[in-house]
Amino acid sequence: MKIMGSIQSAGSTKIKIGFFARSLGLRKGGVYRYIFNVLSELDRKVEEGNFEIYILHNETELQQNFPHCQEIYIPIGHTYFHRLVFDYVYSVYYLKRLQLDYLIYPKNIIPLTHYFLSVKKIDTILDLGHFEKKLQAYRFWDTLYAKLLMKPSCTAADKIFAISSSTKQVLIEKLRVPPEKIQVIHLGIERTFQRTEQNEAVIQKLQLRAPFVFYNGSITPRKNLMRVLEAFYAIKHLIPHVLYITGSLTWGADNIQAYIAEKLKDRVVILGYVEEEELMSLYSLAEMFLYPSLCEGFGLPILEAQACGCPVLTSNVTACPEVAGDGAHIVNPYSVEEIQAGMLKILQDEEYKHKLITRGFENIKRFSWKKTAEEILKVCH
Repeated sequence: MKIMGSIQSAGSTKIKIGFFARSLGLRKGGVYRYIFNVLSELDRKVEEGNFEIYILHNETELQQNFPHCQEIYIPIGHTYFHRLVFDYVYSVYYLKRLQLDYLIYPKNIIPLTHYFLSVKKIDTILDLGHFEKKLQAYRFWDTLYAKLLMKPSCTAADKIFAISSSTKQVLIEKLRVPPEKIQVIHLGIERTFQRTEQNEAVIQKLQLRAPFVFYNGSITPRKNLMRVLEAFYAIKHLIPHVLYITGSLTWGADNIQAYIAEKLKDRVVILGYVEEEELMSLYSLAEMFLYPSLCEGFGLPILEAQACGCPVLTSNVTACPEVAGDGAHIVNPYSVEEIQAGMLKILQDEEYKHKLITRGFENIKRFSWKKTAEEILKVCH
């Protein structure tokens, strides 16, 4: 175990805020971006603020990125066993020594052994897709773990951060959490996400063919990619576009790949993981971003696309319309007909397309990681 920076004495007059950041770098997804960007903003404020930040983690990706924060780095593996040991044993040892005022959990669950720690616990609820059986939103063991421990975690928490009003409502309805215990704090969008014109190298590297439409995100059943493919297949003779898909192949991807191989072999390409610079180029070059997800706690890719000037098609369920504002074409994600009609509307109506782009640029002004960090600090006082 390695402590990067000294642990301050218990007599410190500053508010001590901890972040429980175990295994966030396994997949550079929304949770990693949330914690990395919030910590980056807080790190800038430490010297001028009346607070100290402590990061308890096992991620080489997080080391020494936050010079004004104090890191408790525990180099332990990422298997289920290692995660349990980190959560229930090692972390308790260090947390007792730290004597924090607040401890923020960014991934839904507060470990059982933490319930008795004398620290104000703040549980961040990202979404409740685990409780929607028909969506198959997460792997079996992750779903089982969440179902067993999410409600007790909400009970043990002194405060709950919901990343959208939609998530707050589901917390109230499904887990019977008192509304006054829940604080809605939206996620943000990086300042670096913007439309780029320097795309030639990316075009060559990824062998992109214009024109194209685009999807970015995990390839899981809740992302609704099968209906996207069915809609695209229905209108492929009306448009010349290629559909590019980025993101990790997970459970449910076999059906997607089989459908593409059978019906859309020359029109749909799965690019897999791409670097952030390549992602911005894809958003900037695409004529439409497709995101009719069935379940989102927030939906960061919607803001990414809008920030890069890409018109968005998204769904009318969970947090998607809340995040998209009026800068997206909204559809019923269960209707293939609505998805295909929306695609044609955006691709064939230039005036409408540019209206969505303009409204998208306006919409992203509502969100920033600085604002997210400041709202977290308001609670920790």
